[in-house]
Amino acid sequence: MERECAEIETELSYVRKLAQARIDILQAEVDRRASGGSLGDLIDALPKILADDAPRPDPAASRLADPSTPASEIDFNRGLEGLISDGTLANLPTLSEAELHATLEQLGQLETEVSASRNALHEVMDSLERTLAQRLAVGQA
Repeated sequence: MERECAEIETELSYVRKLAQARIDILQAEVDRRASGGSLGDLIDALPKILADDAPRPDPAASRLADPSTPASEIDFNRGLEGLISDGTLANLPTLSEAELHATLEQLGQLETEVSASRNALHEVMDSLERTLAQRLAVGQA
């Protein structure tokens, strides 16, 4: 059960990171259009856009996916995962304002859904860890 949870955690973390990166890129495109910048400006800014400058939580209080854990296949109910595998980024310059904002909204929904699933999974993983710790303590008493 622990291995299964770790596999799901790997997949959820990956999908969430892809959604967040796309949100950041699309938001940068919205900002670029508003400021009148060129597509070259957006491309030049990609390293900064994709850099994660946010402060990291305390490692003891966070749960990091193990990159060596194989990912299982997860079927998201709403089908929004297509947003992280479609050609939106390749077609970014041709998207209308409405398409750009709709895609941003959908990616936000996907990120929220994945984050909620990930949080629920962490609760299961924590419960498993507590149960195992209790069993070990009883076995050693």
